[in-house]
Amino acid sequence: MDDDVYLRHPRHRLATRVAVTGGSGQIGSALRAELSRRHSVVGFDLRPRGVSRRLDVAAPRATTELRKFDVIYHLAALISVPESVRDPVRFDRTNVHGSLRVLEAARLGDARLVFCSSAAVYGRPTRLPIDEDHPLRPISPYGLTKSIGEEYVRLYRELYGLDVSIVRPFNVYSEHVTRSDPYAGVIRKFLDAARLGRPLVVNGDGRQTRDFVHVSDVVQLMGLLLDGRGSGRTYNCGSGHPTSIRELASWIRDRMNPGGRVSYGPPRPGDIRHSVARIDRARTIGYRPRVALRTWLAARPTATP
Repeated sequence: MDDDVYLRHPRHRLATRVAVTGGSGQIGSALRAELSRRHSVVGFDLRPRGVSRRLDVAAPRATTELRKFDVIYHLAALISVPESVRDPVRFDRTNVHGSLRVLEAARLGDARLVFCSSAAVYGRPTRLPIDEDHPLRPISPYGLTKSIGEEYVRLYRELYGLDVSIVRPFNVYSEHVTRSDPYAGVIRKFLDAARLGRPLVVNGDGRQTRDFVHVSDVVQLMGLLLDGRGSGRTYNCGSGHPTSIRELASWIRDRMNPGGRVSYGPPRPGDIRHSVARIDRARTIGYRPRVALRTWLAARPTATP
């Protein structure tokens, strides 16, 4: 189908009204900023910052508020793995019941939905790189809630013909990454320690690997899904390249505190040894990772904040 015919089709017209749940988060705020250049975008968040509006996605009001939009990006979620272990009921309410409320809004409003899942749905990988058909065996309540959310998304597509896509980001980082982030928090921890002249403490031997992806690349993939291209499928979102925690510590030390020390402590219980995304499917719709972690680190300021 040529582009003009594609965009004239009623299910694929470019939207003007876009909602972003979790609009104050690391991904949500970047997505709002990018999409606002071409569309009318409203962010919603339980703890809104900037132009986002307050909304609890698990409350009945969420369905009423969100059914007014042409496209809904559902990013709102509790994300701390340790907190999910301590309080799985709270995570179920927000991440599962909240996703169901958002799906109902999309169904009632005939909206397109892009669901932000997580690489945590895979658990301990049995093959590398991890493709989208890898078995889902989450090892935390957080990962399980994301997996259940995906099942609801697929069910709504099959039962109601909902126009949906799923994105599974790997280890997202940016200028605004926080220590509470379940995957990329190690970057913030190392940056803070190096700027203060403290040792960078690595859990275990540091040979464990992760796929770090810049938030702008996550936004790139999500933006490609706005007009319905690639609808109905699940996409990994990563760099496609593994980085060991040992390498990461060395890069940050050499940049921020040359001659500083990297120390090694006991491994974290239940830590996944290796993780890297296969991104061939995302490439078929035009996704191309643009930000390399080492290049990004080289541009970080060295002054103590």
